[in-house]
Amino acid sequence: MKILLLFIAAFIASSLHAYSYAAAGKEPTIDAKEAITRAINGDDFKMAQTVFKEYEQTYRYLNDEFNTLLFEGLKTSISNHDKKQVFRWLDVSIACEIQRRIEGGLENIKVFNVAKVMLAKADKFYKILSISLDKEKNEILKAAIKKCADSIGNPGLFGVGAKVADEQDYKKNQQVIVNILKSI
Repeated sequence: MKILLLFIAAFIASSLHAYSYAAAGKEPTIDAKEAITRAINGDDFKMAQTVFKEYEQTYRYLNDEFNTLLFEGLKTSISNHDKKQVFRWLDVSIACEIQRRIEGGLENIKVFNVAKVMLAKADKFYKILSISLDKEKNEILKAAIKKCADSIGNPGLFGVGAKVADEQDYKKNQQVIVNILKSI
């Protein structure tokens, strides 16, 4: 009986621990996109510039690491009051976040919980971007993210049902994702 209680306690504790990993944290790129979108939809380009400046560090990081045209493209489109281009560059920022999380998943493929969180966040960003994608790109991107999630393996419960990570499959699907994101 004590062993059963210990097993149940361990299972509940691991479930709670897993939930804390998946808990949503602050996402500056999402916050900035929402605030800039609200401002632009209200034709308040001054507010959009203020928000852009507030999140400048986030955009510089994404620019330096994933798309060297992002920072100036977004800044210029806000300055030029070009709504269509602002929305496009905001989508590019979300695409950069997906790429960032997919890379993080690969870097941590041997640490299941971390890789799983990275892929959950990639999926969160994908859902935001998906409304801007054509049907074909949307389906391919969705499938590739799912395949990356499948290829991180699974430690199983006390080793039962364990599945080894498949780094090559992950890399293959990561390349599909990157190709689609760079086409945006």
